[in-house]
Amino acid sequence: MIAIEDLRKIYRMGNVEVRALDGVTLDIEKGEFLGIMGPSGSGKTTLLHMLGLLDEPTSGRIVIDGIDVGTLNDYERTMFRLYKLGYVFQDYALVPDLTVMENISVPAMLRKDRTEEQYRRDSHEILQKTGLWDRRDHLPRELSGGQQQRVSIARAIVNKPDILFADEPCANLDTENSRMVLDLFR
Repeated sequence: MIAIEDLRKIYRMGNVEVRALDGVTLDIEKGEFLGIMGPSGSGKTTLLHMLGLLDEPTSGRIVIDGIDVGTLNDYERTMFRLYKLGYVFQDYALVPDLTVMENISVPAMLRKDRTEEQYRRDSHEILQKTGLWDRRDHLPRELSGGQQQRVSIARAIVNKPDILFADEPCANLDTENSRMVLDLFR
């Protein structure tokens, strides 16, 4: 389902060249549950950004579901993300002026293959599963870090993506909520 070939990402910081990824090659099969571990600064988030089509590699190739994503234009990349991928950001990336319900519903609302009734039903269902129903009308600043993380997770899975990328999805969650999140991912 995902094939990565000789993936490289080089950042330039002034005169300094930082090699965030240096020749990563990896195949991930459909249904696999994969964890990437390493020390801070080892390129984990950079790799997830490349796979989630949020950033482009310096060189190398990424093929997802048979499509060489490097050949897609901006619009095609956006649609591919919307219909195929879910992404849980390390910093949550919630819209501060939207309620929990609105933050979760945004990706579902953007899809052209869902009615308002369908995306509302999907959003309500995921709110129940993540234990956020009673917080649905709250703004992100009115939530704990763990609740914000669960909103980010709910937003990532509301469209039932084929592939889900999660950057430290349980970092701010207690053991019980971490188990719930991993069960949702499965």
